Amino acid sequence: MSGIIDTTGGGLVALGIATAAPFVGGSALSFRSIGGIIAQCTIEERHTDTMTVTDHPVEMGANISDHAFMNPVEVDITIGWGAGQFTPLSQIYQQLLDLQSSAKPFHIVTGKRKYSNMLITSIGVSTDSDTENALKVYLTCREVIIVKTQTSSLAPTANQANPQDTSDVSNTGSVQISDTTIIPGGSFLA
Repeated sequence: MSGIIDTTGGGLVALGIATAAPFVGGSALSFRSIGGIIAQCTIEERHTDTMTVTDHPVEMGANISDHAFMNPVEVDITIGWGAGQFTPLSQIYQQLLDLQSSAKPFHIVTGKRKYSNMLITSIGVSTDSDTENALKVYLTCREVIIVKTQTSSLAPTANQANPQDTSDVSNTGSVQISDTTIIPGGSFLA
């Protein structure tokens, strides 16, 4: 199933590329999908990859850039279903709402690439005279960057060469507050 879907009589009229066309990615053959939901047709996919470059002012107002990092990937997808589906259009729409509200990361397969750890940040539905008996959905999806943390144990203080520098954090009791004197020029003297 590929090409233009024509559902004359109040459906999706000439909307785009059908998603049942296979997409070859890696070694496995798969289809366009959003968390396992396969649309009857994909109208548009917009992929956004951005990087942030950090800037810091130094001396006399000059800026330096000393670091850069990738931002989460975003994908905007417009998809649709025509009238006459085996599944009612309201049920398909509810499946998308349920996927969003679950807040569980899922996979997206588009015509250009596969995405992991994605969430739907917005769902929009458009109904007009051409889509009255169809479902046309605008999705914005964003990657969730998941990190793995790990804990480690320190050697006992008795086995450390410099325990004052390398030992675990410990409660040392109360700290006495001392008065300070301001020295001309802006320094503090305890």
